[in-house]
Amino acid sequence: YPFCYRATSPKAVVSTQSTGAQGSTMPFHLAIVGGAGYVFFQEGILLDIGSVWEATPTDTMPMLLKFYWLLILAFVAHQYPEMYFMRVKKEEMPDRIIGYTAYLVPLVGAYVTGLVYPATIVLVIHCTAEILGALSHIIESAGKTNYSQPIYRMWSVAFIIARTSIAGLAGLTFMKLKAAEELSQPRFIACCTVLAVLLALQFYLGWHFIQTLLTWRNQAQEVELAQKKADNFWQSRKEANREAKKMRAEKRAAQTTADPSKED
Repeated sequence: YPFCYRATSPKAVVSTQSTGAQGSTMPFHLAIVGGAGYVFFQEGILLDIGSVWEATPTDTMPMLLKFYWLLILAFVAHQYPEMYFMRVKKEEMPDRIIGYTAYLVPLVGAYVTGLVYPATIVLVIHCTAEILGALSHIIESAGKTNYSQPIYRMWSVAFIIARTSIAGLAGLTFMKLKAAEELSQPRFIACCTVLAVLLALQFYLGWHFIQTLLTWRNQAQEVELAQKKADNFWQSRKEANREAKKMRAEKRAAQTTADPSKED
């Protein structure tokens, strides 16, 4: 989906619309990482990440943190009407709507249930990996494949690390919520639902990523096999032409030997 993974092969031709989408989301990812660092620094959490669990779930959010989250929610929500202004094709709209919704639902759930502190860390982990993916996509669109491929490989590793880290963070948050005695049962269930949705999304993204890599590998093997067949075909044609030329030369030499007058 637009924020979650690349839908095309790293060696595929990059369309202008796809490049524009990557270019618009890269500042968004940078703003999330930079904004989270600034908010955590102002709140005194940056040097003491363990204090995040003391305020999870939170009943009151500082104004700066609330403003940060409202900006994120507003940006994701505005993607729906932006499809109209971007003249997105009708066949592409269902996938985009599903992608935006899969991004928006966990964010709204974290904001409503008060899981904003661990959710901010989740956003930083996710967006840090996606910055590499967007950067490789933009560089590739400029025709610099030699530079984009190493960055894309870094993104592939960072993507798996991000999925694993977010799943582990969701499990750790669940354990902290379970140990909180003052947490009411309805709110505990709501928080667990949000964590379950987040965890399911990580498993889906990881599964889709693996399936995509397998598809690319199969396509690469098919291309390599077709290339070998083409090389063998042209090699056999060259050998056949070489043999035909040799036979014609031998035939002319035999005719010249049999009839010396032709030589004169």
